[in-house]
This record gives sequence, C-alpha cells and structure tokens, in this order.
Amino acid sequence: MTLRTKLLIAAACVCAAASLEARASAQPSPAVVASPSPRPSAVLDPCGSILSIVNRPTFGTGVCTVRTGHFDLESGYTNTVTGGPGGGNVASYPQWLMRLGTADPHLDVEVGAPSFSLERSDGTSSSGWGDLSLGAKYELGYDAKADWGANAIVTLPTGIHGFTAGNAQFTGNFNWGYTLDAEFALSGTLGVNAFSVDNPAGRPESYFAFTPTLEISAALPGGPSQIDAEYAYVSSEGPNLGSRSWIDLVYQRDFGAHVQVDAEYGFSSAGIGGQPQRYVGAGIAFMN
Repeated sequence: MTLRTKLLIAAACVCAAASLEARASAQPSPAVVASPSPRPSAVLDPCGSILSIVNRPTFGTGVCTVRTGHFDLESGYTNTVTGGPGGGNVASYPQWLMRLGTADPHLDVEVGAPSFSLERSDGTSSSGWGDLSLGAKYELGYDAKADWGANAIVTLPTGIHGFTAGNAQFTGNFNWGYTLDAEFALSGTLGVNAFSVDNPAGRPESYFAFTPTLEISAALPGGPSQIDAEYAYVSSEGPNLGSRSWIDLVYQRDFGAHVQVDAEYGFSSAGIGGQPQRYVGAGIAFMN
C-alpha cells in the first residue's frame, strides 16, 4: 500500500492529515482536505460556506472549522496506480470523516472511520480495513485577507496487517490561507508527523516526516465552485528513506448550502524504488 493510501485511510479518517495524511504501496500519505475559498476583503468570518469548511480532497488542511450546532460528513473514493517494479493499483473507500462543532465555534473535533482498500499487484489481490483516526482543529484567527489555525491527529492501529500502520501515528499541522483578490487565494499547511510503516523485517517502525503543502485556488464564474492546484512534499517515505513530491488538481462545487462534490487527479515523483504514482478520485460531503 502506498504513502498516499495510508494517509488517505488515516486522514480521510480524520485529518486527509493523510495528505502529508488521502488524498497507495505500503506507506502512509498526507492527509487530504479542502482549502479556504476566496472571500471579500471585509473583516468577516471566512468560514461561513461549505466550500470553505469541507476538508477533502487536497493534501493540505484548511483553516475553517465546523461551527457550533453543526456537523460535516465527508466521504470519497480514490484509485492509485503505482508504476515501476512491483507496481499495481489500490482502490480506497469510503473514506468517512465526521466533523462535529463544539461550544467554541472556532474548535471542532473529528473522527475518521477505517476505510476499505483493495490492492492488486503482480496478478494477485488483497483487501482489508485500515486505521481509525481522531483529531481536533482550531481556527486561531483571521483578518481582512488571511486566516490561520492548527490541527492535531492521532491514528490508531486498528486495521489488519498490510493495511495498518502498525503503530500509533501523530500529526501536528499549522494551516493558513490568504486571499489575493475576488477570484484567487493561496493556502498551505506545515505538518510535522510521526508516521509508521513495516520495515524490511515486516515489523512496524516509526519515523519522522515533514509535510508542507502550497495551493492556489480560483473561484469559477456562474456558481459556488472552484479549482485548485496543489504541490505537496513528504520529506521521508519511511525510516532512512527518501522523499516524494505530489501535484494535485481538484474541482469542487457546492449544491446549495449543504452538499459539495469534488473530483481530483494527481501524480507524484518516482520516490523510492523508481515507482511514480498517479491517481483519480471523487467525493461528496454533507453539512447540516
């Protein structure tokens, strides 16, 4: 299972934070989440629309939280193809993420149910459920142009062998967004992570990774929709292993105040073992 699938299982299971928590071979990936949409320059709460609040499907984590008395339910499907020696593909779904508002409108709590993955490689297939994740997000502040916040995630090794990280994983993110004008916005995440993956002996081993992202969003005319282009970086794919970079392209559209759909396409550098990856995905979110 790849770096991206693990984080999608974990971060789509929260924070999604896998991304870099996700949005497939045998390592966790960064979490997958939506960026803040462009907004007027007046000093207004930037987190009023579902487009600004939904966390999927980008690698980085948006600033906005689910408000008091509300919840957000997100789900999706991703198919990742790995090239090179030993390549194959992994399909992951339903990537459930439940986010609940609290008495503090700038704080929400998040629960990611395990996702199911089907992996095919070298003419064989395997399947299983991944790990459970828990998290919380806080919007630290905002002004006329920018907003900023933080979130934390713990992923518990509840999945079966081959689809679990094997150890608890921990992520801490600083998230930011900046409005350039009425159409364009920048956003990003600076993440520090304690990931886990099976070592050559088949035993889970924890390691550190730095996971920054940078994203540009453009509002589309004629409706509440936007397109996003994102660069994501994982400093290490495993203990004493090298890095991987991702380019993520996303379309998001709101249908009224409660429903959002998304579609994505992404690809990565070769990473370890000369195995480039590409993926397609789609999702839907509901907010009350």
